[in-house]
Amino acid sequence: MKDMVNLPHIYYGQEEAAELERASLRVQQIYDKTQEFLERYLPASLWPALTGTNSDSEAQTTRHSKQGCGTFQKWVKSPKGWKCIGYEKYVHSLKKPDTADNTGIPGVLLQMIIWSQYEKIQLLHPFLGDEPFYSEQEMDVISEYFVPTYTSPMPLKEKGKDFKEIQARIPLYQEHITAPSLDMLSEGVSVSGSWMTGVDLSAKGFAGLRPYLKVSKGERTYMKAFII
Repeated sequence: MKDMVNLPHIYYGQEEAAELERASLRVQQIYDKTQEFLERYLPASLWPALTGTNSDSEAQTTRHSKQGCGTFQKWVKSPKGWKCIGYEKYVHSLKKPDTADNTGIPGVLLQMIIWSQYEKIQLLHPFLGDEPFYSEQEMDVISEYFVPTYTSPMPLKEKGKDFKEIQARIPLYQEHITAPSLDMLSEGVSVSGSWMTGVDLSAKGFAGLRPYLKVSKGERTYMKAFII
């Protein structure tokens, strides 16, 4: 049975909101750390393929174009707790989601790279002579909040997991985390979809919750977040 909200509002408990704020900042630190590493050591020949740039000069522009960008993380409340399925970046105001920043590594692709490294560290940690790339605390954050994402569906099939295919620069396969279904009644019109929680981050840190209803064809109907 779907939940029903009579107004475009979603209520979050104080502990729930505090967890999302804390988790989103820790997750973003891992995103940023990984992207900075790739920007520093990724061969120039591979950078355009990951970012969609067409030349070395464009790649250089991409590497230095992140100042002033806002980040919009996408979270799902699953039976096992909150899960982050990726993020998007925006060039201008966080209040204008149509001003997407398409430079840099797409969020879901970076998620795949993080998950791949996480599994390698889990498997090889007893044999690693140096300190692993992710600390023990970061590994705990990845385990708790990140969604398994791969370049092949086989790891998910082998574990009997439902998955979805995502078209980024390359096809990616992410474990499907079912978002709660929701009917929203606004101005006498009923809108059905999946309830998602967006978390806005700015250069100063956490910038608020922005829940939305994901409807057909990936369209979004944004709602207000109230903390109770």
